[in-house]
Amino acid sequence: MINFYDPKRSISKLQLALCAGVCPRVFAYYLESRREILEAMGVSVIAKKLPPEAVKYVCEDYCIDLPPHLQDQKALAKAPEYLRKAIISGY
Repeated sequence: MINFYDPKRSISKLQLALCAGVCPRVFAYYLESRREILEAMGVSVIAKKLPPEAVKYVCEDYCIDLPPHLQDQKALAKAPEYLRKAIISGY
């Protein structure tokens, strides 16, 4: 799992659920189980979008691979060629 997190981009919970390959209800149960951690970050579990730091935590904890269009394009462009190919091809 290689993600270049965009420090300025919030991502909706629906998009993250789709990236994880689960339905939004299952993803909501997962977020509810992490309520204390998310609230410590200042994120409500009922928020529609998650801020960048919460996106990073959720992706690393739930092992979500973000598609290239949701990643930081500047960081992705600076990545070595083999990493860019792996990310774009989905490994």
